Amino acid sequence: MEFKTLLIALLIGMAFGATLSLSGAASHRMIVNALRLKDLRLLKIILTALAVGMLGVNLLDAAGMAHLKIKPAYLLGVALGGALFGVGFALAGYCPGTCVVATAERKKDAAFVLLGGLLGATTLGLLYPVIKPMLIDPLNLGEVRVPNLLGISPLTIATVLAVVLLAVAWLLPDRIGEQKEAVLAQPHTKAA
Repeated sequence: MEFKTLLIALLIGMAFGATLSLSGAASHRMIVNALRLKDLRLLKIILTALAVGMLGVNLLDAAGMAHLKIKPAYLLGVALGGALFGVGFALAGYCPGTCVVATAERKKDAAFVLLGGLLGATTLGLLYPVIKPMLIDPLNLGEVRVPNLLGISPLTIATVLAVVLLAVAWLLPDRIGEQKEAVLAQPHTKAA
């Protein structure tokens, strides 16, 4: 990999981390309240990031500036990995991105989460040849892409999904109960 590519990736990662920090998305309290569906600001940030990232990557791919490598859809491994990720996310209050940002913000609990994540990734790498026949090979659907299944260009699907995600992020209240309170605060009109 070229030095220029690594430098660009580092700068994009730093910009992403700064955005997470400035938005408060690396806050343990915000993450836990989002998981409890009390505070939806983090969900809105994630939806916006997904929309921008999905559209950006597909625009770069359409322009020949990105080379997407589709990973195989191995359902068993993805389901188990997703469950482990969700439990770890709920227990720690950080995801892999936010624990790096929170560690940079000198939060000690995030540093332990980061070390645990690195230990887990190293363990997976070492055990991969052993677990591959049990978790990767069964229920492996290969390189499946929704655009290929539907016969629609990836950029079209990315554009539609990005618009939907941005609309949902815009419509969601910041906190559960805000919209309900606003509706309750409206004056009642009597039927004639």
